[in-house]
Amino acid sequence: MRTGAKENIEGAKVLMKTQNLFQRPATATGMDRVNPLLAVVLSGLLVLIVSGLAQGSEWIPVTGSEALRDFMSGLKAERTLPNGEVSRGEYHPDGTGTLFAWGTAIPRTWEIKGDDLICVTAKRETNCYQIEKNIDRLNLFRARDISTGRMAEFEVTDGKAVITGDAPKTDSKGGPATASAAELAAELSNPNTAVATLTFKNQFRWFEGDLPDADNQSSYTLLFQPSLPFVLNNGDKILWRPAIPLLVDQPVPDPVTGGFDGESGLGDIVFDLAYAPKTEGELLLAYGLITSLPTATDDTLGTDRWTLGPELLIGKISPKYVLGLFPNHQWDVAGSGDANINLTSIQAFYTYLPGGGWSVGSGPIITYDWEGEQWTVPLQINGGKTVILNGRPWKFSVELNYYIEKPDAFGPEWMLSLNVAPVVKNGLAGLFGLGKN
Repeated sequence: MRTGAKENIEGAKVLMKTQNLFQRPATATGMDRVNPLLAVVLSGLLVLIVSGLAQGSEWIPVTGSEALRDFMSGLKAERTLPNGEVSRGEYHPDGTGTLFAWGTAIPRTWEIKGDDLICVTAKRETNCYQIEKNIDRLNLFRARDISTGRMAEFEVTDGKAVITGDAPKTDSKGGPATASAAELAAELSNPNTAVATLTFKNQFRWFEGDLPDADNQSSYTLLFQPSLPFVLNNGDKILWRPAIPLLVDQPVPDPVTGGFDGESGLGDIVFDLAYAPKTEGELLLAYGLITSLPTATDDTLGTDRWTLGPELLIGKISPKYVLGLFPNHQWDVAGSGDANINLTSIQAFYTYLPGGGWSVGSGPIITYDWEGEQWTVPLQINGGKTVILNGRPWKFSVELNYYIEKPDAFGPEWMLSLNVAPVVKNGLAGLFGLGKN
């Protein structure tokens, strides 16, 4: 017999006994007028207590390691985020799992702890849950996060769990069907990630040099850098990453006055198109082409040249860090400008992932101009925090560059960049039937 039914019967027995007690023949005292009133009051109280007990017994805990293991094995937990995106966690009998969210697949593990906990681990962070079952609706469950106490109801049909009713607020902690900030921070630190972003970099530069008044020059650049990955059916990726600069008050030497003029407008657009094969283990690999287009709105803001060249990325990724090298080379291939371009760039990057959505590291871009035989070498440090706001991941980061080698006449001394990068769905991938989990 179900617990709730037993408690209803016991409560009814108590109620009947109480009613019988107050229905006994009254004695010839003044209490005759009070007993019926007390009977009504106490009867009402008992009805409320019994109803409360019955109501509280609608949920019973799911306990026992075997029962919890059977529950979790093969489970697919699905969640529709506030912005309409759907994320899904799949958990296998061998204690492994995969979260599909924002176009990428994130590995996970799970285990049973004690007699009543299911614990899911991702990127060195573990969340544990207690499961309860509804005794009236056998496919209705609810999970309680033991660290926050928050509850989520979900229905399980054919091994698929879908959150029902008012779902708990999505936050940086994540859940069985949603990515945590730590997982997304690791993805966004991976140059070959399948997660699409729209990065806005607010770059402030201060200059110095031998030219008159060079030390008093500064500029602002708004650099828009979308990262749009296309995941192929075999797991390989095609990565398209344009960089669109809007230059504000860019200092340009004036040979007539010997000073500087401030120019504003669109600069040359640079983008790369890379192929990243699916690799085993911790290896990162990609190769492709990099090019720049003569899109500057003023000759002083660009080169009036088309450039083209190869690029290569090789690196290593682990739950704690990402490191690698990203060299490329560009030659001028067309255009009306007079400049001869023969430029090598190498980015060496290292990112440490302490958890909680944080990332710290360094990624200086070193260049060598073969025409002018000139190095440009910065020392760089960066840090960032990934958060989830109303279901959407955002990465906020800052980077600081100090240039230890640059042109003597005029070049950057410092560069500070404040960056904002919302995670988005790559709508272009859908046009090609790609990006579906």
